[in-house]
Amino acid sequence: MKKSILSKWPFLCLAIFIGLAAAIVEGYISIYMMRVVDTTLAGDRVLFYTQARTLILLAILLLPINIVLSFAKGLYKYKSLTSVKISFMDRVFKKNISEFQKDNNGLYISAITNDMNIIENNYVEAIFQITMNIITFVVGIIVIYSVSPIALFVGIGISAFSTLLAVALSKPLQRHQVQRSKLFEGYTSYIREVLGAFSIIKANNLSAKVSKDFFIKSKDIQYKGYVIDRIYTYFLSIQRLTTNLSFYGIAGIVIYMAIQGRITTGGVILIINNMEKVIFPLMQVSEWLPKIFSVKSLFVNMDEILESKDLKVETVELESFNNSIELKDVSFGYTEDLILKNINLTINKGSKYLIIGPSGGGKSTLLKLLRKYFIPSKGSIKIDNIDISDISKSSYFNKIANVEQQVFLFEDTLKNNLTLYKDYSDEEIDLAIVRSGLTEFVQNLPNNLNTMLYDNGRNISGGEKSRIAIARGLLANTDIIFLDEAFASLDSKVAKEIENTLLKLEGITVVNVSHIIFDETKKYYDRVISVAGGSVS
Repeated sequence: MKKSILSKWPFLCLAIFIGLAAAIVEGYISIYMMRVVDTTLAGDRVLFYTQARTLILLAILLLPINIVLSFAKGLYKYKSLTSVKISFMDRVFKKNISEFQKDNNGLYISAITNDMNIIENNYVEAIFQITMNIITFVVGIIVIYSVSPIALFVGIGISAFSTLLAVALSKPLQRHQVQRSKLFEGYTSYIREVLGAFSIIKANNLSAKVSKDFFIKSKDIQYKGYVIDRIYTYFLSIQRLTTNLSFYGIAGIVIYMAIQGRITTGGVILIINNMEKVIFPLMQVSEWLPKIFSVKSLFVNMDEILESKDLKVETVELESFNNSIELKDVSFGYTEDLILKNINLTINKGSKYLIIGPSGGGKSTLLKLLRKYFIPSKGSIKIDNIDISDISKSSYFNKIANVEQQVFLFEDTLKNNLTLYKDYSDEEIDLAIVRSGLTEFVQNLPNNLNTMLYDNGRNISGGEKSRIAIARGLLANTDIIFLDEAFASLDSKVAKEIENTLLKLEGITVVNVSHIIFDETKKYYDRVISVAGGSVS
């Protein structure tokens, strides 16, 4: 993940180059300010006007440079954060379905929200701020050195102390940041589950318990934040004490040097003013360094949850499905306990299959294997005599259509939700609408196919969502259609009509997992497969 941020180094370099220009101009402003003071005290009017004119021009030049610097900084942050977020989501969707389903979604939600905010504030921003403060520090040192090398050595001493202090504090901060990130994972997952079960909680008077659990989880996270802030407070207190003592010490030294006549009055003003550009940048760097070190553990954690454990190389692109899918001695379990045992089954091209069985009997697991969501623990699944594990997921998924009981809808038009952003002719879309029983529904919408669906379809019924899912499957025009309890939200009349349509599709293989069985349509299946106790019959 860190590489996606570092890949945007050209934008950081652009901002640094502009920041360097601004720091150099500020350095010259300090030098000309010293000269203006000294010429004023010397009573040299001609030289005073020359120096003052240059000083004003430099001050005016600084304004556009700082404006451009602000834009360059914003561009760097925009490019870096966009890159890391896109990289994160890209790697999420490269994970296998089987691996993703084993994880808690809270891991990913916490990473893309809480961890990304920390990365923005404690890494992307910190890199820029540290670089700019180093530039300011170096320019300040050069300006001071031009007047008094003694002040330079004092500044170097402060720098060494502050850096050592920052490194010493980075390890406890890093440890607490990891712990806080872990707490956020559980907290995010809990919030998602509670909001998803809102009606159940209200109906069963569980609000008090949920509030109590929420308080405990919130308190743990806030306390961990308090501990982190407390460490920063100790650090800043020590740092500010050191900085103040150093500042006043240097001020005393240069005033004493002025009394001895070793530097001018303008030199005293220059050194005191530029000590802020030496000491405060060091203080800022010392504040930012522990934050950068603390983010290291977040990058490691994010890389771990995004790592794909399945290293199987898929070498075959499935061009078409021509003959059959054959399961031979297939066994599978999500853990060591097998759900399916020694399954032997053949699914022929163009045939229609109804899979039935008791809840927990293994029928949905069998469907997941056929969809290539999981690979058998034992045995093999072959498509046209090619092992399914060798076939690339992308090419296989292009040959199948999935109709789920739980339907996800984008916040977009009905048309885009039907086509899933692919190009189909109006005739193809109309045919899918008719076959899925959506004709009357579409006609009654205010903008027909251009009507917006909101928040995963909250403005339509569950049955309408199911028919949209079926229309998607029909519209995809794939070789195989897998249905998982697709008729559960439909009334029997509509379900029978859609099932008849599916059964009449020529050349299309249909595998329907369902506990809803109609005698009128059951007889038209080529085979009814019963899955119970991990076996098929």
